[in-house]
Amino acid sequence: MLKNRRLRIADPATAGIEASLEDLVAVRIVRIAEVVARLATQTIEARVGLRNTDLRLMNLLDRADGVSVNEIARRAHVDKAWVSRSLRHLEKSGLVTRKSTRKDSRVSVIDLSAKGRALLEQVRPLAAAREARLLDGIDKDAFKASLDRLMANAESMLESK
Repeated sequence: MLKNRRLRIADPATAGIEASLEDLVAVRIVRIAEVVARLATQTIEARVGLRNTDLRLMNLLDRADGVSVNEIARRAHVDKAWVSRSLRHLEKSGLVTRKSTRKDSRVSVIDLSAKGRALLEQVRPLAAAREARLLDGIDKDAFKASLDRLMANAESMLESK
């Protein structure tokens, strides 16, 4: 059992500085993401039967015109196999359609079906109400701008690894 929950940072530039991992932004983001995912399960899955993974992919396809599996994987920051498995479920449910491209019949593009778009329309007011409660007391525009900057920084770090 650990008595001291503080971690000494080994970086010479920050020698002597103690920090709890709980203080790190990344740890906080993960914790918030877990809570928000649970809220989505309580709200979205319970009311319309749409799993968080389904919703994540459908959001990527919303207002897009035919997206390849590779592009979905890139945008979602997950592997292609995970995307393919999830898309098979959505396709069986009639929420997405798959078609070959004219340029290369080996490449398929995914679109939301009419049923998928209708389901997203049911989800929008639920998600908007949850977001309003979640952002209570927070400047929404400034917060979203900070999140966009954070994402750009994180993606830049991925690219430079």
